[in-house]
Amino acid sequence: MNENELETLLQSLTPACPSAALAKRVDDELKSDLSWARTSRGRVPTWLSPVLWASMGAAAAVLVMSGLHEPESMPPQVSQMTSIMPVSTIREVMNAENQGIQYNATSRLPEQHMKIVSMERHAWIDPRDGAQITVEMPREDSVVLPVSFQ
Repeated sequence: MNENELETLLQSLTPACPSAALAKRVDDELKSDLSWARTSRGRVPTWLSPVLWASMGAAAAVLVMSGLHEPESMPPQVSQMTSIMPVSTIREVMNAENQGIQYNATSRLPEQHMKIVSMERHAWIDPRDGAQITVEMPREDSVVLPVSFQ
């Protein structure tokens, strides 16, 4: 059997329709998987909201600062390589670990130490051929927050 006959044979094959029992089981599984969306997740930790607002402000500042500089003249082949358009940047927090309250060695003030593990996803599209490039980068940040006892 040569490649053309094999290709013709594979193209003539059609998948079988799923049975009614299988379709019902898949439907039941999907319904049970959506049960998490109906349940309340509880309160968001009080420290998380300011951290998220600060990170959004920092991202906005980086965006503004990157748009302010004047581009230098680039050789033609370099300018063609930079024709990729950014589509999205998403940061998903995977885990936030409370490392407890520690006292600063120099100022002797209490500090809340947190370790935040996240995944950053950047996507770009090349307008010449429509190719999409996605990069995932794991990220681990140590955050120190001031503590006041009242």
